[in-house]
Amino acid sequence: MRFAIAIGKSIPRFARTSCKSIRSLHDFAEFSPIGLGTLTKVVCTLGPSTDSKETVSELVSNGMNVARLNFSHAGDDYTYPKKLLDLVREAPGRHHYLKDGSMNKGMPENLRAVLVDTKGPEIRTQPLQGNADTVDIATGAIVEITTEEVSGDKAPDDADGPHRIQVDYGSISASVSVGSKILLDDGLIELEVTNVDPKGIVTTIANNGGPIKKNKGVNLPNSSIDLPALTEKDKRDLQWACKVGADFVAASFIRNASNVRSVHAYLDRCIADLKASDSEGIYMRPLIISKIENKEGVDNFKEILAESDGIMVARGDLGVEIPYRKVFAAQKLMVSACNEAGKPVIVATQMLDSMQRNPRPTRAEVTDVGTACLDGTDAVMLSGETAAGKYPMESINAMTSVVAEADEIWNSLHREDRYELLATGNNLDEELDAIAYSAVRSANKMRCKAIVLITMSGKTARAVAKYRPAVPVLAFCTDLQVARRLQLHRSVLPLLLQSNLDPSSKTTKMAILRAEAVRTARELGLVQDGDRIVTVDRSTGRDHDMFEFSHNIKLSTIRDI
Repeated sequence: MRFAIAIGKSIPRFARTSCKSIRSLHDFAEFSPIGLGTLTKVVCTLGPSTDSKETVSELVSNGMNVARLNFSHAGDDYTYPKKLLDLVREAPGRHHYLKDGSMNKGMPENLRAVLVDTKGPEIRTQPLQGNADTVDIATGAIVEITTEEVSGDKAPDDADGPHRIQVDYGSISASVSVGSKILLDDGLIELEVTNVDPKGIVTTIANNGGPIKKNKGVNLPNSSIDLPALTEKDKRDLQWACKVGADFVAASFIRNASNVRSVHAYLDRCIADLKASDSEGIYMRPLIISKIENKEGVDNFKEILAESDGIMVARGDLGVEIPYRKVFAAQKLMVSACNEAGKPVIVATQMLDSMQRNPRPTRAEVTDVGTACLDGTDAVMLSGETAAGKYPMESINAMTSVVAEADEIWNSLHREDRYELLATGNNLDEELDAIAYSAVRSANKMRCKAIVLITMSGKTARAVAKYRPAVPVLAFCTDLQVARRLQLHRSVLPLLLQSNLDPSSKTTKMAILRAEAVRTARELGLVQDGDRIVTVDRSTGRDHDMFEFSHNIKLSTIRDI
């Protein structure tokens, strides 16, 4: 079986968590997050618990880098998600302190990013027999799975059935065979197929019982699913995401590279339509974060990664679709592959799940978050904890405290190993990759306070982030959309450049922009006199130069002037 081979092999050296260089836990006992925030990023899902100006501002202040808008249960009215997006954009952040004296007229309040998470092509139960709210299924009961409407049928007299359950997947009889498993409601009820009727009716027996409601998820582990990459609802949601300037879209239930290309093509069409109807608007395709949450996605991970802008390890459905004992190994391998490719990866689902109900996390949850960070994830995600939980602020504070501790440990471990291993990845721009490699090694070796770089497209910042620097990367951008799209990369703190000069112009002296970037970092308290920094930028060659452009690295100590 391909999956067993894929995650049954030994874990690559880079993906291993090692704390051999820690002499004592006291080395890190007093560590606390620095003013720059954590290096590993935090994604927070917004919802009823965090849909006010005050709560969103508090999330921003306490370390939220990306706000997730979950469209799984959203309808066609976009009033509520637009409200949440506006709250994120308007929440005061670091850039709030730059607005008054800014040379950029469009200086935002903050550069927190917005991720639109699509519902995706999934299978769900439909209205139950007798239009009942809930039906109890007993262990050993006969359950008929059909696409025919059953709400007009009389409900069974008791849990022993027999039962008929309607699902919204027309190809179910072609996707399963005798012996296949069908899981209802995140695997709470397991059905085993005993007969497949050519007419489309699947007969099963319940291996374990429980209650079932309409609109609950249906999983077909180890089966190939014949579903489109995008549903009509997904297409409407993606059109909205492009229109309002969302920074990322999370494409759900991605199974192969073709799915990613379909999402990419549809987003391109949406952007083209917007530009045609609004020539004055500035529209940019949202970056695609492919969610891996089924066996096909794991089997085809390499090709999916190549087509994606980033990855989300969505452990909820993944733990139902594949044996749960294999989830941690799949997570490690996917994180490692993303690191080598230089693409951001989010570890998501149930990270601090108990904090929806309790003000403190369990020890297992703390270990889960810390281990994900030590494995090399770029970001960790809070779902129901901040969307609908009782303790949203306690959740983000717990998350950032664990992440900060893990960041400090990560920065002390296996540096030489990781440089060499990351350098073996695919390098689309060898010159830029060599500059990034050298900048990070120099910054770490010389114990610099930060890496300061100037980037127009974000490409330089992403190249530097690939080498997992142990210091913050202050990425000064000329475009706020480019800046926000850097929020998922570990160590990168995007900022807007306080200058009207064009970095790509032959008449612009890069030294002026470089000095402006360092001045802004100093004013914000990110660096101070006496700090050593590495600067990275690119100069455009003038008419008398024998080069079109050159990459520059400088090692400097800040002084007052």
